[in-house]
Amino acid sequence: MKTASIRYASIVALVLLFLGGASRAHAQGRSKAAQEAAEYLLQRFGREAAREGTTTLARKIEVYAARHGDEFFKAVRQVGPRTFHLVEEAGAHGNQAVRVLAQHGEHGATWVVSRPKGMQLFLLHGDEAAATLVRHKGIAEPVIDKLGKPAIRALQATNTQSCRRLGMMLESGELARIGRSQEMLDVIGRYGDAAMTFVWEHKGALVTTACLTAFLANPEAFINGSAKLVQTVGDVTVKPVLSGIVGGTNWTIIFLAAGTVGLGWFAVKYLPLGQWIRAKLNLPQKDVTAAQVKIDN
Repeated sequence: MKTASIRYASIVALVLLFLGGASRAHAQGRSKAAQEAAEYLLQRFGREAAREGTTTLARKIEVYAARHGDEFFKAVRQVGPRTFHLVEEAGAHGNQAVRVLAQHGEHGATWVVSRPKGMQLFLLHGDEAAATLVRHKGIAEPVIDKLGKPAIRALQATNTQSCRRLGMMLESGELARIGRSQEMLDVIGRYGDAAMTFVWEHKGALVTTACLTAFLANPEAFINGSAKLVQTVGDVTVKPVLSGIVGGTNWTIIFLAAGTVGLGWFAVKYLPLGQWIRAKLNLPQKDVTAAQVKIDN
């Protein structure tokens, strides 16, 4: 029993010793990384970084890295001394801010972390939102704010011009008038700039329910030009009308009806009964022909 207890105690001691050694090694590695980062900042940012001195700056970097993870080393190298302020401003979301700064550098600092709305969208929608805000600087924010995740996927697949066009349609209300925005954004997310160009150029026609339905049912055909919206409207609204007239027509009934109408018109206009009816209705009388006189007599 005592032997087993001694064995377990030895194992625990070895584990603790190993963990302690690993922790010290990691701390030493962090101190070295902090020193290197401080020296890099002094070289790159000069006077702005030199105000604290290399030793003080290295110690500060090490403390922030211990608090927010080793990504802080990359973040501070890319953004510079401003990183400390941005992380503090993020408050409880400092770790997320460090991640954005490490991934996107100065652009992440400008368009995400330093902007309350940008930070809010990043916290709500994650790394994809941050990447999209950086990709489409200054124009993606209102689109993501209004349309959420579907807009992020659409904007990731498009260039700046397409993003600007989508923003203009959103602001003008054209996107709302078209309707089915989620499905529209899904199409743009799948087909990218080609889809956004088509929507932009045909936004007037897409307001029509028939056009929109046809486009969403088979967007690729319209985008690659093998189908046209005008043709689709013709197919939907004209063909059924033509088929009702031509394809399913009973011509016998039509000829009989036409003949009946023609005989009726002739009777009213030329026969005595017709003359009497016209007189009663005060309609202009036709000249009575010799044949009619003979019939009257």
